[in-house]
Amino acid sequence: MRLIFLRHAIAHGHFSLDQEMDFERSLTEEGIRKLGHTLKYFKLAQPSIDVIFSSPLARAVQTAEIFWQHYQEADLEMMGDLHILDDPKHLVEYISFLPNDGCYAFVGHDPHLTKVIAALLALHPEHDFMKIKKGGICVLEGGMWDGFQMELLISPKFVKQIT
Repeated sequence: MRLIFLRHAIAHGHFSLDQEMDFERSLTEEGIRKLGHTLKYFKLAQPSIDVIFSSPLARAVQTAEIFWQHYQEADLEMMGDLHILDDPKHLVEYISFLPNDGCYAFVGHDPHLTKVIAALLALHPEHDFMKIKKGGICVLEGGMWDGFQMELLISPKFVKQIT
C-alpha cells in the first residue's frame, strides 16, 4: 500500500475560530503556482494513483482538484475523515480497510495529517515529530499489519531549489 499525504496549498488568510469563514478560505495565486510546480515533478516519481480523497474545506478541495488534473485516472472523493476538526483516528481506521495493493492520496490539513502519519508509523501522535509545509507531500509505503515506512517528505521550496 502506498499512501500519499498532501497538505493544502497556500490559502488566503489564516485559521479563524469562525468556522464558516475558515472553511471557505481559497487558495492564493502563489499557492496554485507552487502546487502546480511541485506536482509536475512529483508526477515523474509517482505515475499513478487509484483514489484521491479530499477534506471538504474549500482550500483542500481546490488543492485536490489541481492534484487530480495530474492524475485524471484516479477517483476523486470527498471525505469527512479529513475534516480539520475530525479525530485523526477515524482516518487511520478507514485506511486499515483499504486494499493493500492500492495507491491512495489524502489532501488535508496540518496537524491532522501529521497525527495520522505518526499513528501509521507507530509514533505517539501527540508529539510534533514533523510538519508538512503548505503544498508539501509525505509518502508512506507498507501495510497496516506489516508497518509503514516513510519514503518521502518534500516541500515546494525544496522542489523549486532542485529544479
